[in-house]
Amino acid sequence: MMPSSSCKQRYIYADNAATTPLSAAARTAMEPFFTDIYANPSGIHRLAKRAADKLSQLREQLAACIQARPRELYITSGGSESNNWILRSAAEQVWQQHGRTAQPVIITSAIEHHSVLHCCTALEQQGVVVEYLPVDQQGFISVTDLDNALKHHKHHVALVSLMLANNEVGSIEPIAELAACAHAHGVRIHTDAVQALGHIPVDVTQLGVDALSFSAHKFHGPCGIGGLYVRSDMPMLPLIAGGAQEYGMRAGTENLAGMAGMTAALVEVCKELGVRSNHVSVARDALIQAVLNADEQTQLSGPRPGAHRLPSLASFICTDVDAELLVVMLDQAGIAAATGSACASGSTEPSHVICALGYTDARQNRGSLRLSLSDDISDEDTAYLCEHVPAVIKRCRLLSGSTL
Repeated sequence: MMPSSSCKQRYIYADNAATTPLSAAARTAMEPFFTDIYANPSGIHRLAKRAADKLSQLREQLAACIQARPRELYITSGGSESNNWILRSAAEQVWQQHGRTAQPVIITSAIEHHSVLHCCTALEQQGVVVEYLPVDQQGFISVTDLDNALKHHKHHVALVSLMLANNEVGSIEPIAELAACAHAHGVRIHTDAVQALGHIPVDVTQLGVDALSFSAHKFHGPCGIGGLYVRSDMPMLPLIAGGAQEYGMRAGTENLAGMAGMTAALVEVCKELGVRSNHVSVARDALIQAVLNADEQTQLSGPRPGAHRLPSLASFICTDVDAELLVVMLDQAGIAAATGSACASGSTEPSHVICALGYTDARQNRGSLRLSLSDDISDEDTAYLCEHVPAVIKRCRLLSGSTL
């Protein structure tokens, strides 16, 4: 819980899918890199060597959290960069092998994060063919649909890119099965695990993926740093020229402080993952039940609570409600929430995820609400949410008639 500016009103931050607060462990781990371990790891003097040793240690610890080899891990500025890098590299390799007249094919889904979708749009303008797989009403991608798409395209499929967990409705995709399908066709697969890592178990070996993106600020690490796992036998093209950093693939002096914070945060949440996910899922289930019991015109979006839904995420379709007005009213009631994707704030268009789930009626798709809970939420905060969220939804519906 975050204190309000007046220190009187309870204020609950329920927008953790957008970003999480920095953990004490991450902050403590970062401090030495602002004062003592400040040298450039690329140097040859003793201070540089000390920094290089720390960089190596951090990479080993970070890689171990996802059961990867340290050499398979590239440090980036976050999930959006990682997603763009892998998509653009895959398409470019087809062109380099077959010429610029070739049409690389990328297979993705209709509910991906904007960093994937917008990159795909840009690649389409360069001649890439992109197929967007549909999802069912709970937000799940079908292995059969992927198999059919791979059979249809056959040649020059550069990459399959499908998210591990959806940031708006919380659906956890069957990535291991989708990866097996892609590999049966001889095609590489990448997963955007930005919403998953730190919230559910993520093991690159068990998932069977060739590449995986993540971002530190989704699991109590600092903003502006993340990573891209690339399996050792998967070819990649450099992203930034200029130096030998990241094995010559991404030039630029390393962000050691950010990496220390990211590693400390991930190590901590992975050690406590079971306890954290169990705790927050109980709060999520109570909130979902309270909202659905109190308002017949509101329904759950995405999967039913259980093994295939992110433990912290409650999302709803509030019929005849203006979601932006709802978020403002919740803020006034002491609750930070979101509508649609954080990356689409300010847009008056309905969420692409909600539309992909089949909510095409404006009375529904403009009323999407997402509450993403903290994994240390208190019982008092849960009770507050259960009482006030349904009440605010009902009040907002009365005021939404003129805005819809």
